[in-house]
Amino acid sequence: MASTAERIGRGTEAALAAITAQDAAAFTAATADLAALPGEQVGLVLGGALRDLLEVAHPDGLDADDIQAALARTVRAAVAWLPELDPTGLVAALTGALGVTEPDEVPPAPAVTQPGALLLIADLAAVAQVPPAAAIRGAFAEIERAETVEMP
Repeated sequence: MASTAERIGRGTEAALAAITAQDAAAFTAATADLAALPGEQVGLVLGGALRDLLEVAHPDGLDADDIQAALARTVRAAVAWLPELDPTGLVAALTGALGVTEPDEVPPAPAVTQPGALLLIADLAAVAQVPPAAAIRGAFAEIERAETVEMP
């Protein structure tokens, strides 16, 4: 049986491949598989990859115009092959990754935020000229590093 991390890795790979191919059925299947995994763990990976890509794509800092541009690019690119795309998931994924959510606000379900996060990862990876799979591997490596660091 594959570990949760392996299943997250395979699921994100499948979703990112579906985005590249603009294959709505494959994307829907991959995101459904990811939504069935522990949401907090998937969120850590996707959020970490998003933050890293935002830093690489915007080395001089991120402002509201950059966020708006990323959201607009992602929606324009995806709506042609995902006409049912809900931009709410994109916004929630981005604000969650940046840690700018309201503390008393109930976050949207992973089935809403994860597809948005994956679409943003694909967009930002293209802008940053980084393979999206490398961003995912980097997020896994950072999580592993954080889990092995001893607290004083």
